[in-house]
Amino acid sequence: MFGTVGLIFFVFIALIIFFSGVFVVGQQDAFIIQRFGKFNRVARAGLNFKIPILETIAGKPSLRIRELDIPGQFKTSDNVFVTMILRVQYSVIPERASDAFYKLQSPEQQITAFVLNVVRGEVAKMQLRDVFEHQDTIGTAVNQQLSVSMAEFGFLIRNALVNEVRPAEEVVRAMNAVQAAENEKTAAKLQGEAQKFRTVLHAEAEAEAKRLQGEGIAAQREAIVKGLSLSVDSLRGAMPAADPQTLMNLVLINQYFDAMRDISSGEKAKVIFVPSGPGAYRDISDQLYQSFVNAAETANTPASSTSAKSAAKSVTGPPPMQA
Repeated sequence: MFGTVGLIFFVFIALIIFFSGVFVVGQQDAFIIQRFGKFNRVARAGLNFKIPILETIAGKPSLRIRELDIPGQFKTSDNVFVTMILRVQYSVIPERASDAFYKLQSPEQQITAFVLNVVRGEVAKMQLRDVFEHQDTIGTAVNQQLSVSMAEFGFLIRNALVNEVRPAEEVVRAMNAVQAAENEKTAAKLQGEAQKFRTVLHAEAEAEAKRLQGEGIAAQREAIVKGLSLSVDSLRGAMPAADPQTLMNLVLINQYFDAMRDISSGEKAKVIFVPSGPGAYRDISDQLYQSFVNAAETANTPASSTSAKSAAKSVTGPPPMQA
């Protein structure tokens, strides 16, 4: 009976010892195996065995990617203090899991110290505006220098990002005021240029309108002179005995009364007092004649000058007839 009990006890102890040497390592994990307190090997994912009692599991470092947020206050080259938060993504190098476990007692503190030192040197070279514009440059510098430093301890730096840049409140207000002033300056400049452009266009349009108006007046005067000349020629054919001055007076007084009729029949007609004394006709005739002669003389075209001169030369006869 004692033999059977002893055998059962022996088998039970053997099973306990056997199963104590069997262990499973999860995915993205690594077990550090020590033998008599000395590093022996790194157990990878899956089913593993160790010598019971002689070998122990010293640690279970994770191979997953971890994130570390590092806040800090830094001084720029223009003497502005800015608070920055940097995010570092790192992981243990599987082949160097033992270095990551044994060499650094607190890897987070070591990474934080390296990051703060690198960022402090980079920000000191920049102005505050450059810190906002070149955040990627700061992250790249941290990534490069930190990767070299931490690879010695078995850590892989996967990425380093500037997560937040936060200057003091008074600095933010001052920057906003400066930007607002710059925007107002730019807006005023653009408005001035637009006003200048509108003024130039208005002046050019006015000059062109006056030029066209002058050409129209000149063409109108030329047409009037030509019409008078044709009317005088027609009257001379119908009244061969009449002198040129009399014919001209008839044409002018007819034009005068036609103009009065057009004025009185318009939508905005007004009362006009027409002279009616004994010498009224002579005065009206002389005034109309003189005005048309002056208009003909001021015309710029040769045709209108010739017509005005011919009309002036034709006035050689007895004095105008009275009404």
